[in-house]
This record gives sequence, structure tokens and C-alpha cells, in this order.
Amino acid sequence: MIYLLFLVILLLLVFIMYMVYQAHHDTINYQTIHDTVQPIGFDNFRIFFISDIHRRIIRDATLESITEKMDIVIIGGDLTEKGVPLERTKTNIKKLKRWNAPIYFVWGNNDYEADYPSIAKLLSEEGVIILANTHTDITAENGDMLSILGLDCSYYREARMDLAMEHAKGDFYILATHAPRTFYDLEAEEQRKANLVLAGHTHGGQIRIAGFGPYQRGSFHKHHHSNVLVSEGYGYTRLPFRLGTNAECHVLTLKKQAK
Repeated sequence: MIYLLFLVILLLLVFIMYMVYQAHHDTINYQTIHDTVQPIGFDNFRIFFISDIHRRIIRDATLESITEKMDIVIIGGDLTEKGVPLERTKTNIKKLKRWNAPIYFVWGNNDYEADYPSIAKLLSEEGVIILANTHTDITAENGDMLSILGLDCSYYREARMDLAMEHAKGDFYILATHAPRTFYDLEAEEQRKANLVLAGHTHGGQIRIAGFGPYQRGSFHKHHHSNVLVSEGYGYTRLPFRLGTNAECHVLTLKKQAK
């Protein structure tokens, strides 16, 4: 009986250690985005996308393993959460500056639940561009334009696609939103305006038993004509565990597809 109890405890400890390992074992997903409407001036334009960092410190080894030069960095919300020291958030921002590329940020629900005025001040001081129902236009060398649209977090603020698109001049629209449902809740006409959608929030369920979890796995798929990436996120919330999901970040390369 004692031996059996010892074996059960041992297996439980091994299982917990495995979930902790999964929560800290980084995966970099490389994805080429093919689109016929993409301007030729943004061929091979590269985006580093990371969401749901929460309590983690971004691993230097993970970033150093990326040999490509990034043109922009997009943080898809939940950069931090309540109880995380502001200095840790600052450290993560500085790590993401390694490519000397513009950094864009959309609010997540956990960012708002933390000390968001201090977070906003920090982001401003570090030169991070906050997109909350706003946009930024980027111009290529040949004059082609791309617009980065950011929706505010629908859990605490109203997400307004009309405001985000106001005066946007891009020929191609990248929409960043923390929660995927924010995009799916948009009117069909507004959804069609987004050529590429980047979202996180769900962690892919974070812990999945026999393939089942509270949310769907992260994915890259087509929704009508929009390319939609839902990340399983880099960090974790509450306990440092993952099972059946990945601690992931993304390198996205835009590529014009022939008609």
C-alpha cells in the first residue's frame, strides 16, 4: 500500500514537472502569409508577433535563434498581469527592441486589470506605439502603403473598427486584437476589410486533457478572405502549467500571391 502511494505521488510529481516544462519550452512558429491583394512593396515584410506574456520573462535564447530581421513587432495584449513587477515588463520590452523595429501594442484584459496607467506610461517612455481603436500607416520604398489597425480590448472598452480605420491609407490592413471573438463579433463588412488578423487571449486552452480544453487550439486559417492567426500565447496565467498547448511566438512573412 505504501509502495503504491509512493508510486502515485511520484507519477504526479513527474506530471507536474512535465507541465511546467511545457509552459517554459518555447516554440517559434514561422508562417508565410500569401495574399493576392498584398502590395508588392511589402513582399518579404516580416512581423514578430507575441501575445499573452503575462508573468514570463522572454528568453534571450528564443529571440537569438531568430536569424531574420524583423520589420515590426506586434504585442497582442496581456503583456503583463496584476502582481507582475513593472520592471519585469520593462525588461521584456527592451528584449523586443533587439531588431530596432517599431513595436505596436494592443491592450489585453489582464493589462487593464493591472496598473494600466503605469503600463501606458512605461510603453510611452519605451517608444511603444499603443493602438486602441487607432492605426498606423507604413509606407514602402516604392510608395505602397500598409495600415496596422489595433482594436481596444472588448472586455473593458468598446472595440471600434470604424475608429481604427478612420483616415487609414493602407492598401493592405493588418488587424491586431487581443481576443479573437472581438474580430468575429464585428459586422461582416468590417471583417472583410482586414487582410490579416492577429489575436491571442485563449492560450489554446492552456491545459488540454485528451485534446479537450476550454478554448480551441491556436490556429492559422481563412475566414472568408481574411487570414486569421490565433496564437496560443507565450506565457500562462495563474499556474505555470501547460498541457497539450504550446508556449509560442510567431515570425510572419508577407508574400504577394499571384492572381
